[in-house]
Amino acid sequence: MRIAKGNWAPERRGLPASLAGPAAAGVLPGKQTRRGKGESPVSFDNVVFAGGGNRCFWQAGFWSVVAPMLSLRPKRVTAVSAGSAVACALLSGSFEQGFASYKQAIDRNKHNLYWLNSLRKQPVFPHGSMYRDAILGCIDGSALSRLHRGPEISVLMSAPPQWASTQVAFLLGVVSVGVDTFNAQSVRASVGRRMGFQPLYVSVRECATPAALADLIIASSCIPPLTPLARRNGVALFDGGLVDNVPTDHASQHGGDTLVLLTRQFAQVPTVAGHTYVQPSGAIPVSAWDYTNRAALQSTYDLGRRDGDAFCASIASSRPWSGRVDTGLPRRIA
Repeated sequence: MRIAKGNWAPERRGLPASLAGPAAAGVLPGKQTRRGKGESPVSFDNVVFAGGGNRCFWQAGFWSVVAPMLSLRPKRVTAVSAGSAVACALLSGSFEQGFASYKQAIDRNKHNLYWLNSLRKQPVFPHGSMYRDAILGCIDGSALSRLHRGPEISVLMSAPPQWASTQVAFLLGVVSVGVDTFNAQSVRASVGRRMGFQPLYVSVRECATPAALADLIIASSCIPPLTPLARRNGVALFDGGLVDNVPTDHASQHGGDTLVLLTRQFAQVPTVAGHTYVQPSGAIPVSAWDYTNRAALQSTYDLGRRDGDAFCASIASSRPWSGRVDTGLPRRIA
């Protein structure tokens, strides 16, 4: 697939020359506003949307409750993989429309694999086209304009090692995903970085059209052959989760409190000053790449809403924030 042109800014030096370019304009953190009587007792300058395929609909349910209840207005959002799709849908105000269309598409899709398509030289996996249709069915020109006027949204992708061909990079990516999956209780993926993959952040404000935004999100979620291979100036790009499935470092560079939305349960979450980690209170019903189960998708969203209610209730009652990962309630490290 084609990636829209633009100066996509690498997080650090060492990327291929064809990916280098002037840094994207960022939003500098402003002064903390003193909160008046009747206002929410919490405020987050940064929000991080972790990756996780369909599991990210838990984030959507959680945010749809918490954001209006607590009047959350982050200055910056960092997202990766499907978390970037959910973040853009939510912050553009078009999530409900997109979610309804996506569920209808799930109803029409009967399988996650169509072997006979190989005889017709067509994709055997429906995920790539369905993913793009879901994004474009949610983000039109008006929605994109709202995103441009909203908080700075940075989307993470993985650039391969400079010495690796596309085929070698693909194999390395498969190995790193396998190792990180085996080490499932680690919140942050790390094997991809050790293999030489490098983070590449791009601002949503660099996307001039909805199609360009779809290219960006799909590049951040690129897992061939489930999705088409993404390229930028001839250089292959892969799922940002290869280098960091929970990209808190990028958000932390700007200072301020950070809300981190995970997409599955962990026995332990990192202890980081000023960071609040939230996670599902139970097992996520839907599989990351199951595009056939509408009921599980809806249940995942509904679980997020229930956990969002519990989050708000814990704040409204002034109860100490639990930090117990089996409750789904937030953990905040002062």
